[in-house]
Amino acid sequence: MKPINRVKLTESIMEAIVEYASSNDLKVGDRLPSERELSSALKVSRPLLREALRKMESLNLIEVLPGKGTFIKVPLKDNMSYLVLHIDEEKDKVLEVLKIRRALEKLALEEAIKNITDDEIKELERRVNLLEEKQRRGDDSREENWAFHSLIYRLAGNKLLFDILDGLKEFHLFWEDPLECPSFAEKTYFFHRELFKCIEERDLKRAHAVTDKLLDMLEGEIKKSY
Repeated sequence: MKPINRVKLTESIMEAIVEYASSNDLKVGDRLPSERELSSALKVSRPLLREALRKMESLNLIEVLPGKGTFIKVPLKDNMSYLVLHIDEEKDKVLEVLKIRRALEKLALEEAIKNITDDEIKELERRVNLLEEKQRRGDDSREENWAFHSLIYRLAGNKLLFDILDGLKEFHLFWEDPLECPSFAEKTYFFHRELFKCIEERDLKRAHAVTDKLLDMLEGEIKKSY
């Protein structure tokens, strides 16, 4: 007999929840139905539903508050081909996500360089300084890493573009986590300063080249990991 694919079933539950949130126009901070209501509507067991909710929580899509309920943390859009649902799948899927990330990050850089003000450049420099200081001390710098990239996405001035890239936070941080991928994280540190310089000088061509170098290294690391 062919075994049942539990991962696929969990993802189907996650996709159904995203579709429900989208079709009911639920916003960030809105509460999802209770576990009992969800398991009944989806006709799945409570343990399987909880497994799907735990994965969604680990991806920073929802927040489960004991005694209060489950709340939406980021916009759940059914028409976004919800990439984050697939980042733990096989190599080809992960590489597909990376290919899309490459295109969207280049677009975000183009728009950010076009729109950025002198004050915003100072804020971006402050964030890269904080990141480098954490790295020099050997501290966990994942959140500073994300804060740097997230500001670039926000400066692009496109909310949908920001929402999609923001949804890839866990994918982004896993591969640049000094604990999970120490060799790769160390090799990517200097790229942040270089990318900042490109934005400060409004050099889009060089910014794209730096992004390509970084993501080429990430693609190689993904292939090696599998």
